[in-house]
Amino acid sequence: MTLDTPLIGAPGLHESALTELLELLPQAHSVVLAQTDGFEVASAMRRAVPAARLAALASSMLALGAAALRELGMGGHGNVLIEGTDGKLLLLEVPLASQPLVLAVVAGEDAITGSLLWAARQCVQRIINHQ
Repeated sequence: MTLDTPLIGAPGLHESALTELLELLPQAHSVVLAQTDGFEVASAMRRAVPAARLAALASSMLALGAAALRELGMGGHGNVLIEGTDGKLLLLEVPLASQPLVLAVVAGEDAITGSLLWAARQCVQRIINHQ
């Protein structure tokens, strides 16, 4: 499958998983894989976004979501979905044994939430399988 819009710089070890996510979900336009300390590991994009800023934001927001779940007695792991009028931001934990990572997916407002979550989980599984 080819993308209608070429990707903007997809460096890093996990670039093929990120690129596949964009191929599976045309409504997604940016994917960033980050360390839990907020540093970018890899990215793939149809539309340029500040990947370093998104990486830092993603790690902070996912940590906040995990803290909220712990405080509510609902475990300490989860996902964060932020829906705005112009799009969605989905954050998922990538539980690698060597170093946990954060996957951030930015999609347009036309993205179906279930499809977005499914494609992101497929990407996480692919990253885990190829660590």
